[in-house]
Amino acid sequence: MLNTIFHIDENSKWDMVNSNIYHLVEWMKFNHENGIIELVINGDAVEMAKKDSSVILKKLTELDVQVMICENSLNQRNILLNEIQDQVKSVSSGVVELSLQQRAGFSYIKP
Repeated sequence: MLNTIFHIDENSKWDMVNSNIYHLVEWMKFNHENGIIELVINGDAVEMAKKDSSVILKKLTELDVQVMICENSLNQRNILLNEIQDQVKSVSSGVVELSLQQRAGFSYIKP
């Protein structure tokens, strides 16, 4: 099983993280590989998870990617959860989520 956690905290990295995730999804399908893919959004990148963003996270969730957002980062920027795209789930701390998943054996990728 190939479990992978992607991490984005910079707005300038959205194109790269999306490309990386799409490439992994394609490879897993082609090679009949099972696993969980998760994206953790924290830091400045939470701005692009808002409903009015040009980044459409539904495209990732339709590929069975779990998209998580850091509540600490939202609170620091005065962004409410109801301003975030519907497909996104929240975690209290993005760094804790990253640490827990790595402890559980997930590979970590940060473009």
